[in-house]
Amino acid sequence: MAKVADSIQLIIRSFRRFVSLSFILAAMILVVRMYEVVVTSNYFNYPPGTILYLLVGLKYDLLLYLRISAILVLPFLGIAYFSQKAARYFFILVSVLLVLGDMLLLKYFSASMVPLGADLFGYSVKEIKQTIQVSGELKIVPFVFMALFLLYMIRIFQRHVYYKLKPWMLGVFCILMIASLLPLSFLKQQPSNYNNEFSMFAATNKLNFFGESVVNHYLYKGELDQQNYTFKTSEVTEDGTFSYVDAEYPFLHTETTPDILSPYFQLKETPPNLVFIVVESLGRAYSGEDAYLGSFTPFLDSLMQHSLYWENCLSTSGRTFEVLPSTLASLPFGKKGFTELGENMPDHISLISLLKNEAAYKSSFTYGGEAHFDNMDVFLNRQGVDEIIDNSNFGADYEKLPASASGFTWGFGDREIFRRYLSKIQTDTVQPRIDVMMTLAMHDPFNVPDQDKYIAEFQQRVNALNLDDKTRTFNHGYDKQFSTVLYFDDALRYFFREYCQLPSFENTIFVITGDHRMPEIPISTQLDRFHVPLVIYSPMLKKAEKFSSVVTHFDITPSLVALLDGNNMISRPAVAAWIGHGLDDHKDFRNRNSYPLMRNKNEILDFIDEDMMLANGIIYQVYKNMDIEPEKASQKTEEIKAKLDNFILKNNYACFNNKLIPDSLMQYSGSKK
Repeated sequence: MAKVADSIQLIIRSFRRFVSLSFILAAMILVVRMYEVVVTSNYFNYPPGTILYLLVGLKYDLLLYLRISAILVLPFLGIAYFSQKAARYFFILVSVLLVLGDMLLLKYFSASMVPLGADLFGYSVKEIKQTIQVSGELKIVPFVFMALFLLYMIRIFQRHVYYKLKPWMLGVFCILMIASLLPLSFLKQQPSNYNNEFSMFAATNKLNFFGESVVNHYLYKGELDQQNYTFKTSEVTEDGTFSYVDAEYPFLHTETTPDILSPYFQLKETPPNLVFIVVESLGRAYSGEDAYLGSFTPFLDSLMQHSLYWENCLSTSGRTFEVLPSTLASLPFGKKGFTELGENMPDHISLISLLKNEAAYKSSFTYGGEAHFDNMDVFLNRQGVDEIIDNSNFGADYEKLPASASGFTWGFGDREIFRRYLSKIQTDTVQPRIDVMMTLAMHDPFNVPDQDKYIAEFQQRVNALNLDDKTRTFNHGYDKQFSTVLYFDDALRYFFREYCQLPSFENTIFVITGDHRMPEIPISTQLDRFHVPLVIYSPMLKKAEKFSSVVTHFDITPSLVALLDGNNMISRPAVAAWIGHGLDDHKDFRNRNSYPLMRNKNEILDFIDEDMMLANGIIYQVYKNMDIEPEKASQKTEEIKAKLDNFILKNNYACFNNKLIPDSLMQYSGSKK
């Protein structure tokens, strides 16, 4: 009995020491928050009013502190039973690493304006290294602070005072630790309590966000991996029935996409050239009529007046990795993005492969960076693309974007990309063609040629736009980012000025869209990150039109295939595995369909279903200006979550078992494995 009593006393003394040490951990977490309030928010120019939300975030710092304590207490007591000194050093080491991790995650957030989550594990070491390199302008200051902080933290731990806490205090601490690990609603952030998404992310503790994201991702993944998808033979839409044909191929359906484009075109006898311009970070927040930050694309705005323009188009991902599979092939995501499947991509049909096989189209891809980033080159080669022009073979007569402070540059600027493409097609007049260009400049570190000129243009334009004082003040905090938007727009003006002089211009259809919205200008809502313009321009258009119906990148390829099939230029397959239902030419706001959205690699958390959106477990009402408002949890939440879960199950099965299309459709696909 005496030995048991001694053991109990040892555990109690060890627990008191643990709580004493944990108070110092709490103080260090508080220092990180104060660093963000005083230093980071000013150094990285957080929007006005953010400090209030940073202080609200003390709640989430406390939550992190209690969760770390709850996780460390048992191993600490176990080690302390044999060695008090070893237990103390264990706690010091783990605490130092976790708090420094919190600071690194804060550094990431301050640069990207979005917190890092489980998407970290969706990137290769090379891609992570390249992303870090581009942030050379972040200086060495944060790392110097971290080093000093580490030394100071260890010193305090070594000299800490042992607090003789009363039993009731220890009891309260135990209850708080346990409560911090429970799924209590009041511990979760409520979007309705914040002005915008950025404010919500600023308030959250970055390490706590990362931990929750990783845990939720792998728990959610584990639960889904044990389930089978539900197969329905039909999906009813406003325009008819989407009929699935084979449970073994969960996305395979009869190909009956309506040809809504033909009434707007007067096509020629020969198949048209198709030119895709995929614009890095082109969001509706700052492009097009009624952009809520004001439009900084005056030339593109003028082109919209002569085009088919969808003001409510959604990208299918919050980063670049999914734009080519979605836009050119209406494909599902895989687990980390379709291109991440690499050489194991399932057999599929794309616009490029279909046109290559049906109408002998030639094809190219022009990009100023490395086409291997996100496996873009692997994906394009699967389509049988004829030529890929990227950083490695761009040519000596072109100028790269100005380098960051670390000497890193992504590659060639937008004007140079257009100039390189124009030099190619001037000597290659074989028709028809399908060509894809992807711009680069609207990306951290936001360095472009003649930057002072474009910053001056931004200052003039932001002051001339009819904006309220709050928005104008907000915009002035991001002059470098907005200057790259104006640089792109100027490059686009140059491109069309040159292209319209080519003989092929009269028989060309141009498709212009953004890959996602720029996160470095703080995002307003969970939907805002996906909101991009979609412009289809051609000299063959009979009339211009603006549409307010909701469409996605998934819908582009099915509608272009329907256009060419409807004009007897190709024969589309009887069945296809497109995710998209085709573009909607309804002029008023509406959303007919349901679509998943992948905000980051590794994270399929969002789903839009008619006028409702599920985002990270929260249901929102979607309004005609594409603003969203949280709704109370209801049966609709469970319905949409079930749709999202079922999509993920089908997505995983089809992508990892080569079950997108059967062998009978292989003549429409690109190069074989």
